[in-house]
Amino acid sequence: MDSTAPIHVVVPDEPSRLMTSVPDAIDGSGIVEALRKDYAVLISGLTPERSERILHEVAERLGLVDRLKFQAAFAASVDRERIGKYGMTVNRRGDYQFIPPHSEGDSLINVQLASFYCLENSTDGGETVLMNVAQESDVWKSLREKVVRLAPRSKPPSTGELKQARALYRLRSPHNVLTEDRLLEERPTEIPGVTVVDVLTRPQKTRSVILALDLYAYWSSIANFDFDSLAAYVALLRHGKLLRQPVGGREPSQMDTVADKRVWSSGVDHNRIFKCKVIRKLASGDLVMFNNMTWVHAATNWTPGRGVRRVSAAFA
Repeated sequence: MDSTAPIHVVVPDEPSRLMTSVPDAIDGSGIVEALRKDYAVLISGLTPERSERILHEVAERLGLVDRLKFQAAFAASVDRERIGKYGMTVNRRGDYQFIPPHSEGDSLINVQLASFYCLENSTDGGETVLMNVAQESDVWKSLREKVVRLAPRSKPPSTGELKQARALYRLRSPHNVLTEDRLLEERPTEIPGVTVVDVLTRPQKTRSVILALDLYAYWSSIANFDFDSLAAYVALLRHGKLLRQPVGGREPSQMDTVADKRVWSSGVDHNRIFKCKVIRKLASGDLVMFNNMTWVHAATNWTPGRGVRRVSAAFA
């Protein structure tokens, strides 16, 4: 797909959806109230230790402390490093690379809460982009999530084998591929007779703890595999004059941190996935927090040598 083709960007800016003045923010109660109204929240002027205490208070009020600890412990397995009690480094990137929009994780893990704490951002870019998901849009029937299922010729796994396959290969269920699934790659496993296959399947709603609703989320397992997602984000960056490029330019795929994962084009108008967007350049001491299921996050690139961006991510 030609990711440089002109795309009309119509996702409106709504800076008011980022709440920057939160009563009772320190004990977490005001932040939780804002999250339950589906705001993103920004608290400024925090030390790393204070930001962790606030994050813990919010997670505790939402019943997500165990998830917060699990995600922090999980950091090394996703090629990240721990920062403090709950934080981890953000996705690594090369020169001029950006982070495209996604909600962290997939519908199997169902990450509920996302937060980013800025240690330093002295670059000429590195803006954080948040976009609020449009639940009632009809695009969800055309999007696909990459999941792992039993291959058509695989033997049915026993209860013990199913647990093993879920842990090792993220197998979704003991059922074979569905009729609407698009098969990508079949893989043998260490379990005798059990074969799995990567498929693209229609997204399903999962439970939001924060809003107590079953919702669609634009998971990494959806966003990172769609060429059209990249094209839409590049158009958004160009529209906002946020795309930094070397002299002579660079192909969008070379600036995409997940270019090697993209396998298909959904044909979806990505303007219709989102209701609004908020763009903010985080400063040292800023903590931004939001519902991971109803907001996607992304980050712009910057010119190499123009400062340092250090941000800690935490999920629950």
